[in-house]
Amino acid sequence: MPEPSRQRGWILGVTAGLGIGLSAMVTLFVHRWEVTQQQNRFQQQIENLAIALQRSLNRYTSVLTFLSDHYAVNQGAVARLEFERFVARSLAAYPGIQALEWAPLIEQGDRLAYEQAIQAEIDDNFQITELGTGDRLARAGERAYYLPVTYVAPWLGNEAAFGFDLNSSPARAAAIEPAWHSGNIQATGRIRLVQEQRDQYGFLVVLPLYQTPIVPTSATARRSEFTGILLGVFRVADVVEEALQDLSFEINFDLYDQNAALEEQFLGRYSAADGMVRAVPDDRAAHQLRALCARPNDCTRTLEIGQRQWLVTFSPATTYPFSFPYATWTTLLTGLLLTGSLMLFLRNLQNELDRTKTLNDLKLRVFSMASHELRTPLSTIVLSAESLQTNFDQLSETQKQTNLQRIHLTAQQMTQQISDLLTLTRAEVGGLEFSPELLEAVAFCRQVIEAIQISASQPIQLSCRQPSVKAFWDKKLMRSLLTNLLSNAAKYSPETSAIEVYLDSDGHQATLQVSDRGMGIPAADQPDIQQAFKRGSNVGDVGGTGLGLAIVDVCVQQHRGTWHIHSKEGQGTTVMVTLPLE
Repeated sequence: MPEPSRQRGWILGVTAGLGIGLSAMVTLFVHRWEVTQQQNRFQQQIENLAIALQRSLNRYTSVLTFLSDHYAVNQGAVARLEFERFVARSLAAYPGIQALEWAPLIEQGDRLAYEQAIQAEIDDNFQITELGTGDRLARAGERAYYLPVTYVAPWLGNEAAFGFDLNSSPARAAAIEPAWHSGNIQATGRIRLVQEQRDQYGFLVVLPLYQTPIVPTSATARRSEFTGILLGVFRVADVVEEALQDLSFEINFDLYDQNAALEEQFLGRYSAADGMVRAVPDDRAAHQLRALCARPNDCTRTLEIGQRQWLVTFSPATTYPFSFPYATWTTLLTGLLLTGSLMLFLRNLQNELDRTKTLNDLKLRVFSMASHELRTPLSTIVLSAESLQTNFDQLSETQKQTNLQRIHLTAQQMTQQISDLLTLTRAEVGGLEFSPELLEAVAFCRQVIEAIQISASQPIQLSCRQPSVKAFWDKKLMRSLLTNLLSNAAKYSPETSAIEVYLDSDGHQATLQVSDRGMGIPAADQPDIQQAFKRGSNVGDVGGTGLGLAIVDVCVQQHRGTWHIHSKEGQGTTVMVTLPLE
């Protein structure tokens, strides 16, 4: 590869590498920024959801505290109707509450009297119940004490809970026992409510009541002064759906009770599509968490309720509005566009520099050739003119005609040389005109041959298979092409050897072939013999400019044709030119 081309390729390669590398780095930075922005947006949304859920849980548990204050003021003596009126406002304000209940402590010895009192007050068939075979309510078995639901509001929909012994359920007892002994609000794990008609989980929040308004300070006193419990009954779905009714994020989440056994932890799955909670897990969730959470824990939040912790795991819904990375793609395309524009500018700049250098070299060669090649014909013209001027009266008519003919032929040679220089120069700068016209190719070739034959000593023979070949060629360029081929053949051939011109056509393209039996072109010189000022290394003292085949190459290219040289040193040369007829 020539040194300028290698240097140009190196510059363009480095430019492309730096441009693409910088574009990739900036694009990666912008992509990370966009991902971070989207992650921050998702984090803010799940934070809003978690705050709404925690605030809702706090409101619901505070209802029990408010109700316990009412019991404290009335020293535990609250009538059924008074209980219902008191909790009515809370039930209206908090639709997520399934029921508020009061369950007194009933010792085994007091069971019969308790049941008879309720029978006399409300229902003749009342009895303390528990879940029996097939999860059906049945009379409670014998045990040391009972915590039967005595007051329940609202009544409608919760009738089945009336008389149910909360102490008979292990899940409920697991919350009642620590609440009784600690005096704190305690939540249960997930349970199936006895009044449940849908497939969903519920939970209870238990608040212990004592004989004194203030929770006893010692564990012994709390055990001995315990009188019963206030109970909040909640459905997970009701609490969650009510908390999120004013939020419309396309985010799903799952709720887990971290204080429960592994198989009992799942509480429900919230679907943003319909705003409902179902007790069915979905293993397909969180398939896009990697794009929104740098770490898995970033998409989880913890809620506190009644000494228990709930884990919320968030995931985008299928309709979650993922932002298209406009900035990333815009940055990449802009970077590549700038890189491409810079490379195009550098390539054009280098092409312009190469063209300027080529033109300078061409000018130098033209001036060098002109000073050398045009000096001889000019000298011939000057000497012939001086001979005519000085010896006009002494010269015979034949001598005068010889001098005039010499001046004429020499001037024609100079005109052809200058024309070739102009053609080559215009082709170099892209300003060569191409004006095809319909020519009779056979007649045109004869005209050019006749003009060359005047100065050539070798006979030039034209042969063609068709008597008439019509072609759309540029007359000026074709004259220059054929003239240079014939001039070269005559210049480098013996005076006695014929020059053969053959013209043929297949209806689509014409083939023009010029053959001589001259000195030929050495094989080493043939690959670049068509370059301007390039001559065979065996020409010796034979004069010439080295422009002939360069002109032939330009003319063939203008006509969108092809040409080939078949030559052997000492055996002659054949130039075959193939040109389209249109």
